[in-house]
Amino acid sequence: MAIDFDARYTEYQANRSWLRRWVRKIYLNSAASQLTGPTLDFGCGIGELLERLPAGSRGLEYNFTTVELCRSRGLAVDRYDGFADDWRLTVVPYEVRFDSMVISHVLEHLERPTAVLHSLLHTAASRNIGCVLVIVPGKAGYRIDATHRTFVDHEMLSRPDVVAETGFRLERLRYFPGNWRRLGEWFPHHELQALYRRC
Repeated sequence: MAIDFDARYTEYQANRSWLRRWVRKIYLNSAASQLTGPTLDFGCGIGELLERLPAGSRGLEYNFTTVELCRSRGLAVDRYDGFADDWRLTVVPYEVRFDSMVISHVLEHLERPTAVLHSLLHTAASRNIGCVLVIVPGKAGYRIDATHRTFVDHEMLSRPDVVAETGFRLERLRYFPGNWRRLGEWFPHHELQALYRRC
């Protein structure tokens, strides 16, 4: 089922207060530090993380307005509908190579996040991507955005069927900032980060 994002969501992302933009830099730098080489930023939003990624990186985004904003800023971003493409990433030519992929604050917007993640890991393996970083909000963060559909937790991301027959294994699962699950129950900017590495 497609998600109905519109220009208002792009405006919400692009017009955060200076304080929220400053705080987000800490989180974006944490994500960027875990990725190597050209990276595919799946669900790149307005491109805040994409700007910090190595040369050759590229973004995919569902929201038409957000794609236009990213392109106006000189970012390599393609409009992508995974529902229509069965998560095969065919919008990106196969000869374009990536070392890493990041799926940051995307899965919580979906009704079947683990099935989508499983499909994306399959596709990542077929494209010789070596690591996939997944980032989702904690409970408090989940509650502050009306577009969040499914709460993705530690247990969900570590289920064996997520990586089954994909060639990936879960290398690390941690909370940020501060590796305490309970912090995410009241602090809305707490994240869960899962790093999957191809065997």
